[in-house]
Amino acid sequence: MFVSNMRRKGRGELDRRARDKELKEIWEKVWRETNEKNYSTFREHKTKDKIKMLMELGVDFTGKRVLDVGCGNGATLCYLREQFGITGIGIDIVEEALSRARTRCTKDLKDALEFVVGDHRNIKLPDESVDIVLSWGVIEHFVEYLLALYEACRVLKKGGTLVLIQPHFWSFGAIQMCWLRFTGRWRFGKQKHFSHTELKHILLSLGFAEVLHSTKAPYKDMPLVRVADNFVKKICPFWGHYLYVVARK
Repeated sequence: MFVSNMRRKGRGELDRRARDKELKEIWEKVWRETNEKNYSTFREHKTKDKIKMLMELGVDFTGKRVLDVGCGNGATLCYLREQFGITGIGIDIVEEALSRARTRCTKDLKDALEFVVGDHRNIKLPDESVDIVLSWGVIEHFVEYLLALYEACRVLKKGGTLVLIQPHFWSFGAIQMCWLRFTGRWRFGKQKHFSHTELKHILLSLGFAEVLHSTKAPYKDMPLVRVADNFVKKICPFWGHYLYVVARK
């Protein structure tokens, strides 16, 4: 029995390493894209709009210590520093993206922001060390998403805020993903679509005291889903590709 358990544990570790290697290769390829409609360009365009949406949900960024998990090229942290005077740290699995983040920093930004290689499931920060954790489009790529959420809770101060932005189960975006997989055009590897009820249940069970959410149709880079989601949302208010979740510890 002991030997059998050890073998299963070993296979599980090998599987995880293989998944992590594949995920890193996928995002290295994404960040190397230089075409007109590359991922980086769309990310820059969406940042201000997402921050505005979060402020409407009651998130106050002013002067806070912010951790951005999956920070990419640093666009979000740089914007928050310039507009709200935050200090922060960004972590990502792709060094090329982090290099871009460091390059875009002026002296003032460099004094307030740090960018390092890191993993959502094993955050190298002390307990209760940040005011806000941003995790936008990250946990859906992990089998171990519960561990990632636990780590976010661990590093948050009492009264701190976790902000998730996830692809929502109740959206035509989930159907589009299935179609792109079928036609061999899906670029982002494994991706889980969470429902708002599922994430709320998980976060409350991890010890968060309050969980709010809102949904929104996608941007113009997903034109068909955008039109369809906006139409259905008039009937079903919970419908929408982007699931915004604000959880307070």
